[in-house]
Amino acid sequence: MAASTMIFGLVGALFPRRVLDLAERFVLVGYENPEDLEPSEWYVSATRAQSALSALAGGVVLALEYGSTCGSDSDEDAAEAEDAE
Repeated sequence: MAASTMIFGLVGALFPRRVLDLAERFVLVGYENPEDLEPSEWYVSATRAQSALSALAGGVVLALEYGSTCGSDSDEDAAEAEDAE
């Protein structure tokens, strides 16, 4: 889940207009002329910032999961080495 959050966040940060175009298709499906609407620059910037924060959060979660996994493996190896002695 964290990896997909990071990937979608990176895509949104790099290509915010494409993300907004895709969202426009879903959100404005009932309107007659959604293609005539253009997002404001502040909205594009806000989308980019939100996506970058999502990517950062996904990366932090992945790092924490990786760190806890690596730490538990080395602890188990140390415990097994002590038992062998």
